[in-house]
Amino acid sequence: MASLFKDPNKLSVYRDRRFPGTQEEFDETLQNSTTVYVGNMSFYTTEEQVYELFSRAGEIKKIIMGLDKNTKTPCGFCFILYYSREDAEDSVKYISGTILDDRPIRVDFDWGFQEGRQWGRGKSGGQVRDEYRTDYDPDILLMPLALAILSI
Repeated sequence: MASLFKDPNKLSVYRDRRFPGTQEEFDETLQNSTTVYVGNMSFYTTEEQVYELFSRAGEIKKIIMGLDKNTKTPCGFCFILYYSREDAEDSVKYISGTILDDRPIRVDFDWGFQEGRQWGRGKSGGQVRDEYRTDYDPDILLMPLALAILSI
């Protein structure tokens, strides 16, 4: 049977290679985390837009926007830290798949934010996924052009 909402009890199959512990510790940390990862965001989505949408799931402690390591511009992801696990579960359950700036965002539990995780991990400083993308994405192609125009 199909479901409209993501099941918060099912953990992601994604495993962050930078997590310092074992797979069991990673799974336990995800079960108790109050941090969510938001992916597939537009490069033009602002922190205010993210706050407006995600504050509907609960009280937000902090938002960390993902940045390109070289240009320090947004690169399509963020971390949201909630005060309670229930609020994080609500955001995963109800907000994942929502259209934000014409893009379906992906919301998943994260093991917790640590300094340095806000930088994109691709070779160019952005996201690894963008380097393998074959379909046309105007946000990705227009961003360097817009930056070049603004720097003139």
